[in-house]
Amino acid sequence: MTRTALFRAALAAASVSAAVLATACTAAPTAPPSLSAPLSTSIAPTAVRAPSTAPSGSAPSSAARQPAEVANAGLKFPGKTLEVRFTSYDRASGFAEFHLVTTEATGGGPHVVDVPGLHRLRLTPTATIEAIDPEGFPFETCPPDECSTGIELESVLSQYGGSLFAHASVNADDLITDIHESAY
Repeated sequence: MTRTALFRAALAAASVSAAVLATACTAAPTAPPSLSAPLSTSIAPTAVRAPSTAPSGSAPSSAARQPAEVANAGLKFPGKTLEVRFTSYDRASGFAEFHLVTTEATGGGPHVVDVPGLHRLRLTPTATIEAIDPEGFPFETCPPDECSTGIELESVLSQYGGSLFAHASVNADDLITDIHESAY
């Protein structure tokens, strides 16, 4: 899809949105402009791929890209490895809460800071958590009668004062698969 086509589609969508808003805000309904393609009624965000700079013969058609784009709509970090600071784990919902982190240069060397915004992702049932030390964490991470990665993460967070810096691997389904403790 060319930039011109993307612009025209965005302009048409904005015109329809303005017409719908005008209808909702006034007693006199107005008809939205006609479009060649139907609009989605989903409230989920729609993924949009940036125009490709590859030669037209080598790029996949928009019809071929659509299922992947629709499948990834609403996902936060599919297929990414993140630098994070875990802050909590909710055993009831299975969600781990974390901040993305980055390093900033300071007068005394690099300093790790949170990127604004708290994020939540679930752990896969087979997720793993690893300490920097090859011998493992220097404390018991699971009770003897029950152990899962979530319980282990909860235990590590309680031992570390509610904060664990780590590399988190996220699969295509937006689930955390691996947690590797970071040196900072």
